Amino acid sequence: MAGRDIAALEACQLIPRLLHDVYEVDSHLELLGLTLSSPLLPLIEAGPSPARAALSLVEATAVLDRPESYLPQSVLPLLGAEKMGELMPRVRQLAALEVPALALDMTGLADTPPYGSHGWRPRTREDLAELRAAAGRPVWLYGVMSPGDAEVAAEAGLDGVVVHSGAGLYLGSPAAIEILPEVIDAVAGTIGIYAGGPVRSGVDVFRYLALGAEAVVADSDRSLVNLEAELHYAMRLTGCKTVHEIGYEAVFAPLLEVP
Repeated sequence: MAGRDIAALEACQLIPRLLHDVYEVDSHLELLGLTLSSPLLPLIEAGPSPARAALSLVEATAVLDRPESYLPQSVLPLLGAEKMGELMPRVRQLAALEVPALALDMTGLADTPPYGSHGWRPRTREDLAELRAAAGRPVWLYGVMSPGDAEVAAEAGLDGVVVHSGAGLYLGSPAAIEILPEVIDAVAGTIGIYAGGPVRSGVDVFRYLALGAEAVVADSDRSLVNLEAELHYAMRLTGCKTVHEIGYEAVFAPLLEVP
């Protein structure tokens, strides 16, 4: 889906606004009790968090296998779609490490038969509520592509959803940035809404924020320093002094229905 996501990002064009007095911009964000230098959360498979990343999403198995490699307060472990009997002990182990939050990754459901070998393990509202109770801390659902799923996550007491196109890999589903406004319409104000997917530059991060994401889980091999510098560039050229000022008025996207 990376190609579809990138094409959709390209279609979301930014409008320069030049007659303003914004010289310095501030991209700091408070999230999960942490102060982030930007609303940018790197997605990494293994190894320590990238330099300067106050919070990164990391595969839960890596955190559990090598807890000494991570600062617990700087990682948000990403759990796979395992059997509940296997998942619950992992949730409790991670909670004992005092991580700030957990995320449950649903994108693996795309790789089930006949397109893959992963087991088909969807989740119910009751499953999500049980996981949230066992975690005793915020839990996000990663891989949401449906306003209905976002509503179920909110009803189950989860704290955030990450809109990501991975689960629609073989369905011809929309890109994350295309479905993001509908998810926001469905659950805004009741649960945190984040975007996830390929990020080529800080301008892509700005695009997700402009369409309503509170932060972006970035799948990128670019350095955090460069991505943030590019985000600041986009903020200056659109007249947004803080990330809270980034909104629809900075975007020209005729194919998106603006609420």
